[in-house]
Amino acid sequence: MSEVAIAHSIMGGVPLLVLLILAALIYRHKGPHPKTYELSQEWTHEPILWASPEPADHGHGGHGTHLTVGGGASGRW
Repeated sequence: MSEVAIAHSIMGGVPLLVLLILAALIYRHKGPHPKTYELSQEWTHEPILWASPEPADHGHGGHGTHLTVGGGASGRW
């Protein structure tokens, strides 16, 4: 085999082999999955807060004191 063929097979074969091994490991693992929520069902859980409780001030003062929790987008249409 020539050096070029060996180099191409290493550069193409090794990543392909790693990809196949990772795919096999991912698809082999089948754990318990929660039941899918349907919109027609009643929501019985507590609300989820998707914003941080306090604004993140990293000490550099880049935005001043106008940070708001949960965003603060505004505008005119």
